[in-house]
Amino acid sequence: MSKPADLSADDFAAEVLEAVLPVLVDFWSPTCPHCQHLNPHFEAAGIDEEDDVKFVKVSAADCRPLFAQYGVSAVPTLVLFRKGAEVTRRQGSATSDEIIAWLAGHL
Repeated sequence: MSKPADLSADDFAAEVLEAVLPVLVDFWSPTCPHCQHLNPHFEAAGIDEEDDVKFVKVSAADCRPLFAQYGVSAVPTLVLFRKGAEVTRRQGSATSDEIIAWLAGHL
């Protein structure tokens, strides 16, 4: 699997809300050190879980209205969507193992 796709606001509905698989969205900022720490772990978890969960990223620099729409006030924030609805979220950095364990409790 390649890196998680960086979505635009225009892609969000089709790629997240209408997706068949559950989707984990990383709401992040390119200037955030915690986001930079999370990035390789998010990618690694995405490779491990690619058959069960789709991993995507939404940048504060490009998609500020989505942050407001989904009440994301801190980065990084991971939000799990299933069938177009939010299932759960968590804030802050995490290792790939922590992400996978957290997902397992919500799938």
